[in-house]
Amino acid sequence: MTDSRSRILDRIGRSTGGHYDADTIEATFQALSHQQTGAPVQPEMGLTDPVATFTAEAGRNGARVAELESMTQVTQWLRDNVRDATTDANFHLSPAIIGRSLDWSGLNTTAETPAAAGSWGVVQAHTGIAETGTVMSLSDECPSGLLFLVERLVVVIARRDIVGYQEEAWQRLKARGALPRTVNWITGPSRTADIEQQIQIGAHGPREADYLLIDEQ
Repeated sequence: MTDSRSRILDRIGRSTGGHYDADTIEATFQALSHQQTGAPVQPEMGLTDPVATFTAEAGRNGARVAELESMTQVTQWLRDNVRDATTDANFHLSPAIIGRSLDWSGLNTTAETPAAAGSWGVVQAHTGIAETGTVMSLSDECPSGLLFLVERLVVVIARRDIVGYQEEAWQRLKARGALPRTVNWITGPSRTADIEQQIQIGAHGPREADYLLIDEQ
């Protein structure tokens, strides 16, 4: 009697033009994968200025982008913007941000797990991707919950950390050495059309997203 595994392997073999048993299927699969895998097709973009492309794509995704000269201006930017908030804001800081010597006077800051109402997340991105206006965040620099459980997400990113394509972002991550447990990609505020086919903002994450581009770090 032929078992289910053997039948599946036999079907794979017939569909690929040969017959492979359980001992050779893995090696054959790897060989076929290498044969069929070519260089990634990257979209044509005028990337003479990746930062400008990143800014434009981030705006298309619903994120607001502000350019600052240095990290020391981040807290003042927060003070200026929190004045427009309708509720008292609690700023939940990622470990990478806490490690910075910044003046947090006048701001309610915490490292605790956020609750959405009135909470802002202030995090630092590892890489920005011009192709899609996306930022890459690593779990050992920013807990994943901090990205998704806040009302408004503020992402700090150095201009020098913006690359053209997503393949370059993975290359930068590999060059870093030890890999984090989780890699998160954020492309603007949370939105979905799964609910009655209507765009819903903030269904699975922040309702607002700000990217602060820093000239120097």
